[in-house]
Amino acid sequence: MDELPLGRKIYVLREDRSLSQTKLEVEAGLSFGTLSRIENGNINPTKETIIKIAQVLDLHDDEFNYLISLQKSSPDVDEIERVVGLVKSNFDKQTVPIYMIDNQFRICYWNEIILKLFEIDKRLTLKFQGLTTWDVLFHKDFKILNKIPKKYLPIILGQMLTTYRSVVHKYRNHPRYFEDSRRLKKTVYMSKLWSQEYKKEYLPFSSDFWLKYNGKVLEIDIEMSSLSIDSRFFVIKYYPKDVYTASIFNEIREVVSTNTI
Repeated sequence: MDELPLGRKIYVLREDRSLSQTKLEVEAGLSFGTLSRIENGNINPTKETIIKIAQVLDLHDDEFNYLISLQKSSPDVDEIERVVGLVKSNFDKQTVPIYMIDNQFRICYWNEIILKLFEIDKRLTLKFQGLTTWDVLFHKDFKILNKIPKKYLPIILGQMLTTYRSVVHKYRNHPRYFEDSRRLKKTVYMSKLWSQEYKKEYLPFSSDFWLKYNGKVLEIDIEMSSLSIDSRFFVIKYYPKDVYTASIFNEIREVVSTNTI
């Protein structure tokens, strides 16, 4: 995503906190009309003013770094490769299906267990590097939709959409967000769900998932967490919710372990 001007970033972060320009000006000790001129790009704030605004908005570290462009809003290819290099060994040692995405929802790395679970050839992931979770879900070559029971699909898509909107919300003025949103809303699955999920602005760190496997349905709990070394990345882990699913996970883990010896 292209970077927003500083004034637009302040606007987005202020709107996220439902704070008026006047209230922010008063609490930051700014003169009337200053914030309007900053947000419209008419003046550049001093370092001291930026710090005062950040304090009033109570920005956490990655928001502040995003505000002052200490780091790019979304990682580039080199940054993704660097982070993958740091986590790859740990991911490969995990005993549960796991993958990593960035804040554009691009899948950056999968471990072997999750590839076996979805019956995805690793060569396919290499061929389509950089796809988002949405792309993979709807892509005919991955055949993910065929593996999800139809009655659970609206629930799964709704949870995905809420998570997506929560993660990318502060980038909503970027052209890339508009492009992805427009494309998603046009799909037969998402057109109705989009408006239904619009008001949900929280990040669900746990969600349900169902997957057809060998003629039976696996019940899975998905946990999502921010990557500690770079909060622009998220780790998604799958945990079994019943005995049968746990047994399948164990079987897959043993197969992967055998193949890597």
